[in-house]
Amino acid sequence: MKSLAIALLTASAFALLALNWQIRQANSSTAPTAIDESVLAHPSAPVAPEKTEAATVSPSQPARTNSQGSAPEKPNRPAFNWAAIEVADYKEYVKRLRAVGFPEELVRDILIADLGKFFEAREQALKPKPVAYDAPLSQRQNHDIGSEDWQRIKGLRDLRVEEQTALESILGAYVPREILRTPISRNYEAYEFAISQLPPEKRDAAQWAQETEIYVEGYNKTTSTDHAAELEAYKHSRDQRDEELRQVLTPEEFERYEMNTTPAGTELARRTIGMQPTDEEFRTMFQIAYKNWVDTGGVYGRWRAIPVPSEQIAAADREMNDSLKDALGHERFLDYQMAISETGQQMRNFAARFDLPRELMAQGFQLQNEIDQLARGARILNPAGSTTPPSRPPQLAELQAELQQVLGPELWQNWLAGKDLRVNLDP
Repeated sequence: MKSLAIALLTASAFALLALNWQIRQANSSTAPTAIDESVLAHPSAPVAPEKTEAATVSPSQPARTNSQGSAPEKPNRPAFNWAAIEVADYKEYVKRLRAVGFPEELVRDILIADLGKFFEAREQALKPKPVAYDAPLSQRQNHDIGSEDWQRIKGLRDLRVEEQTALESILGAYVPREILRTPISRNYEAYEFAISQLPPEKRDAAQWAQETEIYVEGYNKTTSTDHAAELEAYKHSRDQRDEELRQVLTPEEFERYEMNTTPAGTELARRTIGMQPTDEEFRTMFQIAYKNWVDTGGVYGRWRAIPVPSEQIAAADREMNDSLKDALGHERFLDYQMAISETGQQMRNFAARFDLPRELMAQGFQLQNEIDQLARGARILNPAGSTTPPSRPPQLAELQAELQQVLGPELWQNWLAGKDLRVNLDP
């Protein structure tokens, strides 16, 4: 019954939309066509709907009669009159749509579509030409951007803010807008997601701060020829963004925003999908991972922007792993290791396929991990094309024999058959 009610409501909404379109074609002079601040500030008085002189009765259905045998009198009811709803004042227009029972989501859709037509021509004139997703990298990462291009990008942002402001003024509620995008590669979807997770009353301010940083960083990156000076300018614009965000967000909200937008956080989330960390676990892991990001030369969103000696990187990686193990505990650190490595993912899938106990899965993963490390070391000592006969570390055979004993003959054969299997998905 609930699904039927929803279906009926949806059908009614589409019917009203169709009626809206038909009547607007015939009475286009009454449609809202422009944003006028005076109109928004002083909405016109509502127009009373017309009323019919008498109700009609369908000829296919007999009318009910009273005790004397005559048809009872029916009270006059107002006929639906779209002209009494659609007015030039957008605020009054929305008010009347709500008054006759339009769902709020449908009211928003009608208004956004209507105002969208008003802004469309101006927006198209400012939009950059689209680049195909499979275009060469030189076209997708084009840094040959002139000052006129940057003015258009800025103008497009200002126009979208104007449209959003008008919508929010009319609807009396937050309305999202697309994040500012530049030809410089950024994780724009991550910004939109992070903003959507904030309280509605904080989203506009947060988006403005983020878009300003995106614009300034992109402009400096395409106009500066001094890498060191550009990096310092990037630090400065990022510090300004952080200061503005902290004025709006609580410390917890700011940290969550960072986890959802910085590469250290988004990459950590991608790599630990199989681990399924709790919110508290991920928060702790992010703090450790972000420290490693900085210790290995990362600057905010740029990976290893500052050259760092390899010994320092190796020491930072060891510190990160030790910190994660201490924070997560033995069992969950094992889940983390298996999630971030191909061998761990294969072993987890293998264990699920053959219903292996966790102890056996963990033992098999640790042995195979040691085997892989020894094999990588042997390949370094015996590179491809070398005339020296390849040497196999003696421990390699011992570890393989131990793994075979742990799994048993049948599981061992299945593990060997599936471990190096590569599936070709080409058509």
